[in-house]
Formats: sequence, C-alpha cells, structure tokens
Amino acid sequence: MIYGCQKNDRSAQEQLYKLFYTDMFSTCLRYTSDHHAALTILNDAFLKVFLHVDQFNDRVGGFRPWLKTVVIHTAIDYTRKLKKQTHIIHIDHVPEEGADDFDLRHNWKQEEIGEHLKMLPPVTRMVINLFAFDGYTHKDIAEQLNITESTSRWHVGEARKRLRNSMDLKQAKLVHHE
Repeated sequence: MIYGCQKNDRSAQEQLYKLFYTDMFSTCLRYTSDHHAALTILNDAFLKVFLHVDQFNDRVGGFRPWLKTVVIHTAIDYTRKLKKQTHIIHIDHVPEEGADDFDLRHNWKQEEIGEHLKMLPPVTRMVINLFAFDGYTHKDIAEQLNITESTSRWHVGEARKRLRNSMDLKQAKLVHHE
C-alpha cells in the first residue's frame, strides 16, 4: 500500500486513508473541539503524507508513528494560525507540580477526557495534548509553539486545574442524580 502511494496510486492512497482515518481523526480531535477543523487538519496531514511518502523510511520506524508525527505537526501548524488571533499569557514563575497531581493518561477513559479537553482554550489544549498524550517535553513544546518553557508549564497546570474542576463537576452531578 505504501509502495502504491509512492507511485501516486489513488486506490492505494484511498486504502491508506481509510485504514488510518479513525485513529488519526481521534488524534486531531484532541487538538481541536471543532469536527470541521479536525477534518481539515487530518486532510492537510494526509496531503503532506501523500506528497512526501517517499521520505518515509521503514528502517527508521513504523509507518503509523511517522504518520502520527505528521498529523501532530499539522495540528501544531493549524494552532499557530489560530495563535496569531489569540493572546498568549507569558508567566515567569510556575509552581512545581505536586506529588498529588492527577494523571491524565491513566485515570480517565479516552472519550471522557476528550469531552473535557474540548472545553479548554485552543493553546492550552494543544500544550496539554503535546505534553500528556504525545510525550513532548516543555522544551520541545516551547520550540514548536514559539512560547517559553514556563508558559508551557503554565498551560499544563491550567489544563490540569480546569480538567480536574470539570471532572469534579461532572462527578458531583452524577452523585446528585443518584
């Protein structure tokens, strides 16, 4: 299939798109709450993949991680465009995360956290996705989004605070209805 894509075979491209659509679309939805924007990111990413599939080297790693990297970078580019319209808060001091800090990856179901991520401001959502789900360091995030490391830390802290509050509210509503 990848060989077919390298030869610009439309049916191979369609097969590849269908094979990875669901997985990569869910990645895009982590970066934006708008389904249309997520689809734009996904389609832009696949266009990049089809134009540069010859750069994929299976000796370096698998195709899925390479594709996911392209999708993430496309989401970052999309957010950069939004960032030009959004004011970013820069902070000099960010308190260290405490030992009681909750874990975004393990305590919540993916669908559950996805709904709460949609409520975050776009840049905060981007930073928490890069940090908590995709394993980027604050230094990497700062370089990718052209912000300071302390601003990246602030966005992670702010996301965690808002997500915790959102989850607490949801839990309180569930208990109240029982």
